[in-house]
Amino acid sequence: LKFLDPACGSGNFLTETYLSLRRLENEVLRILSRGQIAFGDLGFSPIQVSISQFFGIEINDFAVTVAKTALWIAESQMMKETEDVVHMSLDFLPLKSYANIIEGNALHLDWETVIPRYELDYIMGNPPFIGYSLQSARQKQDILSIYVDEKGKPYKTAGKIDYVAGWYFKAAQLMSKGGAIRAAFVSTNSITQGEQAASVWKPLYERFGIHIDFAHRTFIWDSEASLKAHVHCVIVGFSVAPGQ
Repeated sequence: LKFLDPACGSGNFLTETYLSLRRLENEVLRILSRGQIAFGDLGFSPIQVSISQFFGIEINDFAVTVAKTALWIAESQMMKETEDVVHMSLDFLPLKSYANIIEGNALHLDWETVIPRYELDYIMGNPPFIGYSLQSARQKQDILSIYVDEKGKPYKTAGKIDYVAGWYFKAAQLMSKGGAIRAAFVSTNSITQGEQAASVWKPLYERFGIHIDFAHRTFIWDSEASLKAHVHCVIVGFSVAPGQ
């Protein structure tokens, strides 16, 4: 499996996904080792899950460095846990592993330059929460360049949708080209309410044939900061893949 977070920030979604998969893998190895399966062959590593399966796009150069470092630390941490499970020493130098975090504006980049769509399984993340009234001139232009019809002209309502919608459009556009990719984003709940609901979702349904796989109703995304900003969020999973 391969995962893309096209607004990865400091890599929390990618790191937690990697840790979750490695914990499952370690549990499998633990069960196998109880069945007297030996893992002591020289040059053999029982680990199949790698941070090379995780891809990210982030506009902030410092956050890119943090995301790469977080994945390396997670890999080192899980390597130690695996050693304890299989009772063997595993040769590991984190910097040998390549963390596929690309610096750039995800709304400008062709995501297939980061990972080809036929290799990709999941798109996930929490793109920037910026309402249309709070967007900078550059951000407004980003949306107008993304939310365009078949003739390349911006949809009439493109200037009145949240910035996060750009990631929905790009993901739906990519998935419509083929493959079995599924996507899910944490988003401000405004894209599912009132005028924005039609403005954001109608092009995705009509042009790309997406369907919603699951949705989580509004919840408050809390913060550990001393000055808390309560953001009301939804999670929407969607794809053009058959089945649920």
